[in-house]
Order: sequence, then C-alpha cells, then structure tokens
Amino acid sequence: MDHLGCLRARLTSDISILIASQRGHRIIVAGDFNLLRGHGEHGNEDWARRYATAFDRMEAVGLPCVGPSAPEGGRQADPWPKELPADSKNVPTFHSSRQSAATATRQLDFVFASEEISHRVHARGQ
Repeated sequence: MDHLGCLRARLTSDISILIASQRGHRIIVAGDFNLLRGHGEHGNEDWARRYATAFDRMEAVGLPCVGPSAPEGGRQADPWPKELPADSKNVPTFHSSRQSAATATRQLDFVFASEEISHRVHARGQ
C-alpha cells in the first residue's frame, strides 16, 4: 500500500472508533483529504480506483460524501481539465501558489456526514 493509501486507511479506521454503530450517529468530517473524486492523476484509472476506496470506506461506516458539488456547492473549473470527466460535479477547492483561486481546477476538500443528517448539511467550495 502506498503512503497516501495508508493515510486514507488510517483516517477511516480512526473515525470508525468514534462510531458505535453504522446508524444513529451525527458526525461531520471535513477537510483537505488530498484525494481526487471520480478520476485519477492525469486520467490514471489505477489512481481513480485507489481514491474511490476512501469514499467507499467512509460510506461503509455511515459517512457518505455530501460535497461540495456543483451547482449548489460552487463553481466548476474553467477551463475544464482534460483529466476531469465531462459529468463531474467537482468544484475547485485547491490552487497552487502559482494560481489564483479563480483559475483553480482541483477539488481536494470534501465533507462527509452521517446519513441521518446528510440531507441538512450543505457544503460549498470557495
């Protein structure tokens, strides 16, 4: 397992300790996870599958990803990156020191919420 894979597995394991059951909890987990959603680095399918496991594991412990997602969660990348699938709802949340927020194209920040409250949680990128 690569270094990032270990970190993602550790995150989910640490969160699992806080959850006594898959249902009935009210938890929000948010932040920069250094993950891509729905695609891999430069379109790499192996990385896309690796990243997807983090979202799958969070959902398995009762914490589905609630965003941010377009259109309510913010603007989409413009120009559209080649690696991003045409049907993606990702909103840019990361920009390098060589970019401005207006030219950002990558979403690395995500919000996960307990199923019981997920319909009331509204995540928005900047």
